[in-house]
Amino acid sequence: MEIGEIISHSVLTVGPITTLRDAARAMVERRVGSVVIVTDDGKPAIMTERDLMRAIAAGANPDEACVEDHMTPDAISASPSWDILEASKQMREGGFRHLLVMDENGTIAGVLSMRDVLWALLDQSSAGQHA
Repeated sequence: MEIGEIISHSVLTVGPITTLRDAARAMVERRVGSVVIVTDDGKPAIMTERDLMRAIAAGANPDEACVEDHMTPDAISASPSWDILEASKQMREGGFRHLLVMDENGTIAGVLSMRDVLWALLDQSSAGQHA
């Protein structure tokens, strides 16, 4: 199964100077575990709930600190044509739970989360049992 079939296409994006609180609020409202930051150089970065927790634990003021100071720049990205197992392996080896998916034009196609992977594999497994 290709990840392009299961990714979340509705990507939450914020600017680099968005405060941690505003990013967290947007993530809660959209019920997602990450935001994509479109940087000034046009390269996407990602900030996850883990990054937010690390920032707060380190003493960052959520009303003053910006996502650009706590995001993961140069995040690893995948192609929509990647196999789900290939993407899962990359996520496991990298120790992250969200993967940016970029199309052939370098545009953000979506975000793959471990939840997306789990649900897809469970759906695939249950479909195989009922076949």
